[in-house]
Amino acid sequence: MKTLIVTLENGDENDLFAVVKSDGFVYSTAGKNEIEIRNNLKDLIIDFLENEGKEMKVWDGITANDIEFEFVYDLSAFFDTFEAIKINSLAKNAGINQSLMRQYATGSKQPSVQQAKKIEMAIHQLGQSLMNVRVC
Repeated sequence: MKTLIVTLENGDENDLFAVVKSDGFVYSTAGKNEIEIRNNLKDLIIDFLENEGKEMKVWDGITANDIEFEFVYDLSAFFDTFEAIKINSLAKNAGINQSLMRQYATGSKQPSVQQAKKIEMAIHQLGQSLMNVRVC
């Protein structure tokens, strides 16, 4: 398997804009969600493997079925995509000033690597907590 990192940002008209960089190419596409973006990228990569990629040793023997995508959201796209997550609550759980988190969410500021890791850890902790929820 080959995993490609896909960076997601806010695009035009409620679309997500996606960029993937790998050996021999940089592709971008847009879509309403990860599924649409994954399908668009698969089509682009199939074309690449049938044309430019077939001459590159690094892609020798790799098919579109061998490729997985890992999606990485910028914070503005994350909060727009996952609207149910409250910015202030996540800020509190991450130990980040709420006003600063709102600036990250609107894209007016970008978090440092350290701040992004704190936010990512708080998101993952929330996800783990939600996985343990039972409803009756």
